[in-house]
Amino acid sequence: MVDTEGHIMHIDFGFMLSNAPGKGIKFEKAPFKFKKEYLDIIGGISSKGYKRFKKMMVDGIQALQEHADKLILLVEMMCLGQGDLPCFEGGENVIREMKDRIFPHGGN
Repeated sequence: MVDTEGHIMHIDFGFMLSNAPGKGIKFEKAPFKFKKEYLDIIGGISSKGYKRFKKMMVDGIQALQEHADKLILLVEMMCLGQGDLPCFEGGENVIREMKDRIFPHGGN
């Protein structure tokens, strides 16, 4: 994915929805993966880059929650129309689990 300023981003929709990497081995339960190498790249835990990253993550999660109804509706429509895709194997569980990830403390 490329944003309007030309920055390259990666969003793993399969991981976000249901199918963790590993060819069917579904032991991944982490809601978010942030490797030490990523931390090193942005300058370490005390850096301006890390503080900016944390603020952007909070802003992104708040925006996601604010618009969750629209996102959930889109995923529900995709699940109905493209239910044969691996990320929709879990059927309605996919939607429920996605809601749980967006609102981890039951705020939906």
